[in-house]
Amino acid sequence: MDNLNSYLYAELKNTPFNLFTILTNYLEIHKDIKVAFVGGYIRDLLIKKFHSNHVLKSPDYDLVIEGSSLSLARFIKKNIKNVKICLIKEFELYNTVEINIDNIKIDIASAREEKYLAPGLNPSVFDSSIENDLKRRDFSINSIAYEISEKKLYDPFNGICHIKNKELNLLHENSIRDDPSRLLRCSKYATRFGFKISKDSLHQAQTVLNKWPWKYTKNKYGFKFPPGISIRIRMELTEIFKYDNLTEILRTLEEWKVLSLLNENIKLHNKFIRGLNWIKRLNGNSILFLIKDSKSLEIISDRFLINQKEKKYLKEFLEIKNSLIDNEKSFYKFSPSSWTNFIEEKNLDPETVKLIICDGGKFWRNFLRWLITYRYIKSDKNGKILKEEGWKPGKEMGDELKRLRFIQIDNLRKH
Repeated sequence: MDNLNSYLYAELKNTPFNLFTILTNYLEIHKDIKVAFVGGYIRDLLIKKFHSNHVLKSPDYDLVIEGSSLSLARFIKKNIKNVKICLIKEFELYNTVEINIDNIKIDIASAREEKYLAPGLNPSVFDSSIENDLKRRDFSINSIAYEISEKKLYDPFNGICHIKNKELNLLHENSIRDDPSRLLRCSKYATRFGFKISKDSLHQAQTVLNKWPWKYTKNKYGFKFPPGISIRIRMELTEIFKYDNLTEILRTLEEWKVLSLLNENIKLHNKFIRGLNWIKRLNGNSILFLIKDSKSLEIISDRFLINQKEKKYLKEFLEIKNSLIDNEKSFYKFSPSSWTNFIEEKNLDPETVKLIICDGGKFWRNFLRWLITYRYIKSDKNGKILKEEGWKPGKEMGDELKRLRFIQIDNLRKH
């Protein structure tokens, strides 16, 4: 352990913006307070030490303090030097603060305990110690802390051993029940680090997911899905879309028999994988792609906090998909201008068009051509030129501009 202490101390001293020194200075002023590095950065440093092939990415930093997170955040901001931007965002509900320094994030949390009164609800929180704060976390590998003033390493759940063995272990028997998004994090770590889920953790995941989704709760507006679950799953998916291989994560969830967490109708065949690649390539809404084939649009929209605009995209997608199937023969005759007119008369949003492309029906290429080419084509004449030629502003001039634009679009295929 002494060797690990020395290793972590040396690594943490090299944190950017002279952060470690600033923290040390804060603790010299507040001698009765403890501050520790915790979570992902400590985990990644240990993975780098034990598995030298691991590449440490540009990190974010998580700190836990037995005291005021805002006080520490203000001290850091006051003493940070030679940075372009330093922003503080406070979250009063959990007594946490986020600092953004030149696009590097520092999360500071006041040490706390959490109690989940019902599955999926946001927890009640209570001030506590660093040791107890580690108990509320998701996996043993994320429940390791390095306390600065005493240079003390906390590892209450044997996370260091699990890192050495490349093993993922949930902290307690209600981990997935309390927060199902932990399953997404588990599959993310499995694919990112090459770790395996332990038998007990996998059994817990499968047992809990057999009861998925939780029953809706009733309020004055009707039945609602627990919003805490929806928010956390959506946030976790957003991070996965940015930084990880979604296809591999879905394959992992399928292998674990817990893919129903996202959508019980997902089938990981070649067409679906092709669509995943395309939605990322087009910078589309990946969450909508994952749920587009659900049996109940209303239920799945509630589960994923789909807003009204997103719901509109899904409804448009289903309407167009059915129209393409029902009237397939007539669409074979469409010219590029016909496709343009079809899409624009229906006032389809580009996000809807992306879903149609990624769904991979028989006419997806026509929608792709509109998305990347046809919609940007303009008539070789504008209103000013037509006025000079004797056209009067109004519907007839608009129809002529449209006709000339469609000629331009159709001529693209001839060259």
